[in-house]
Amino acid sequence: MYRNFFAVFIGILVSITEIIYSIKLIKNWFINIQFIPLRNIQHLFIHAPSSFFITLFFFYAFSALLGGITTAFFVQNAKKAYAGLTGIILFIIAFIQIFLYTLPLWFEIIILPIFFYFSYLGGTFIELLQRKKWIN
Repeated sequence: MYRNFFAVFIGILVSITEIIYSIKLIKNWFINIQFIPLRNIQHLFIHAPSSFFITLFFFYAFSALLGGITTAFFVQNAKKAYAGLTGIILFIIAFIQIFLYTLPLWFEIIILPIFFYFSYLGGTFIELLQRKKWIN
């Protein structure tokens, strides 16, 4: 039981860490928002161009996939279920983020479903690799 709890916790921690570092990385790619400090993330989200959010969308999807893979790697049984649980928790965190920060409406609509599906895909990927005996 504790192993499953820590696996979900580690998967969420990996995803959130990857999201924070991806926001820092993407912020440095765009010249017009480069000098906005990350502490003032609301100002960053207001003045960012659409290409910032498109790139951020792909990093969000990758972070959910990575969190699902991490969770499924450490869980003993029901890998897809616990990876999906990681996605649901990331969904709740993203839902809270939507209420706290001003984001474009199109970005708010498309980021919510990606967390569960990509986390579940990560669990499916690990389960497939274990079925093929590529991972013990």
